[in-house]
Amino acid sequence: MEARGLFFDGQLMNQTIRKFFLLLPLCLLSVAVSAETVYQTYVNKRYGYVIDYPDYLLPQGEAANGDGQVFLSANDDAELRVYARACIEGWDTTASTFLARAEKEKNKVGGQVSYRAKGKSFAVISGTVGNKIFYDKLLTDGNWCSIFHWTYAIAGKARYDDATKRIAASFKP
Repeated sequence: MEARGLFFDGQLMNQTIRKFFLLLPLCLLSVAVSAETVYQTYVNKRYGYVIDYPDYLLPQGEAANGDGQVFLSANDDAELRVYARACIEGWDTTASTFLARAEKEKNKVGGQVSYRAKGKSFAVISGTVGNKIFYDKLLTDGNWCSIFHWTYAIAGKARYDDATKRIAASFKP
């Protein structure tokens, strides 16, 4: 009697191996697609601003006064803090005052500012403090300010730079 089966029939085994290697790229592709970052949108009910945040950041609950929320990564290497309030004269009523104050505060703690930008109703400042990258953005109409502070470990730069682009672009008053 001839032994037949997967390991004894060479033709059947060759077909199985061929199918395996034909299907392997599809399996790997589906794993890669499922590993893509999914974004959620936070809408602040009190001030009306919106911002997207990646699914690996965990919401910590809205502040008691309803002005914003903090989102943390599970391993504490990234934090997104977003809030709104009445602007403070000489502090953040204009993009210029926000940038001047933010740069002064970052310099006090040994920070290095590497990027700054401003427009009529927004300002952005970014750089490093210690082993962290920071990216702060202000949206203002002169009376009300919406602000986010995004910090993450330099070691996570490759992962978090893409999130920075999405978070910043999604932030609307």
